[in-house]
Amino acid sequence: MNGGTTSAAAARVIARLRPPERPALRIICFPHVGAGAAAFKPWLDHLPPEADLCAVRPPGRENRVREALLTDGHALLDELVPQLTPLLDLPYAVVGHCSGSVPATELVRRLAAVGAPAPAELVVSSAEGPRVRTVEDPPLHRLPRAELLARVVKYGGMAEQVLGDQDLMAMFERILRADYQLVETLEYTQGPPLDLPVTVVGGRRDEFVDALSMAAWSSETSGEFTLHLLDAGHYILNDAGPLIGRIARRLLEREDTA
Repeated sequence: MNGGTTSAAAARVIARLRPPERPALRIICFPHVGAGAAAFKPWLDHLPPEADLCAVRPPGRENRVREALLTDGHALLDELVPQLTPLLDLPYAVVGHCSGSVPATELVRRLAAVGAPAPAELVVSSAEGPRVRTVEDPPLHRLPRAELLARVVKYGGMAEQVLGDQDLMAMFERILRADYQLVETLEYTQGPPLDLPVTVVGGRRDEFVDALSMAAWSSETSGEFTLHLLDAGHYILNDAGPLIGRIARRLLEREDTA
């Protein structure tokens, strides 16, 4: 599948947002709670042309809007791994944005367990390290509607004006609850440090995850660890685009000199 077409089943689950003619690197991205593959479109402006941006699209949104939502992270990975496997014919990086860092990291461990090629790098953003991770009590997926939506607005992933559309909010609330349940009940696998570089991206003004908690990812790798702090708050998806582009170019250069 080196630059070729993706099966209909795989295209439903993994959006290749701009398939290159001659891809040399794949970037497999997990979105934050409530989001879909489109959340990563702004990154296209910063990526080299050889980078194939492959965004995970959970059910219940975009072209999967009629499918049942998933609340089980293992079920998400069960669906995802067979569709992703043909895309691992090239060097690739796995990116987990915010809450997407949990399934992203679990994907890396699951692929290692089945003997699949390892990623060139794991990149996570706005997320505390697995060893210091906490789940709120009560968990977010059980909060009353107003409290839940207000929290998401505060995180920066949704405009406050959207709260005025009751029909949209009813649909969005279902997705939020399912997604939060998925990441809040999916536990990090306890295992040896990952044998690959880990890069963490965060905001200096993040009021939910501090730099020390992000630095805790350093104990999850036996390879190189890097922490980048941007002049941003918790929601850094758009701010991170230029950095993701630099990471992609670095990985391509590494392959050229290998």
